[in-house]
Amino acid sequence: MPWPIWLAWILALFFAVNGVVNLIGPKGMRDSFARWGYPSWFHLLNGILQLAIAVLLLMGATRLLGLGLGTLLCLAIFATLIRHHEAAHLLPSVVLLLVILVTAYGWTAAG
Repeated sequence: MPWPIWLAWILALFFAVNGVVNLIGPKGMRDSFARWGYPSWFHLLNGILQLAIAVLLLMGATRLLGLGLGTLLCLAIFATLIRHHEAAHLLPSVVLLLVILVTAYGWTAAG
């Protein structure tokens, strides 16, 4: 199986796990969303979005859409963290974005 598919599946697993965690909404996460000005239900929306990205990444026909939505999610995270002067927390999102971009490159180069 080509490496872009493996990376897409790893990303799908990441987004699925993170989506479930968001749906559960641990107190620390909900507190962070509240501190950033998001409504109390935002963790649910975020969880649903991440689960949708995971599903899109699993299917070849929708993989690029999933990668695009994952990219937009990373950009939203960047904007939130920079706006609230929490740039020290950007590294995980930068790594995630790089993996998404490498996967997108591999997927488009192979197709």
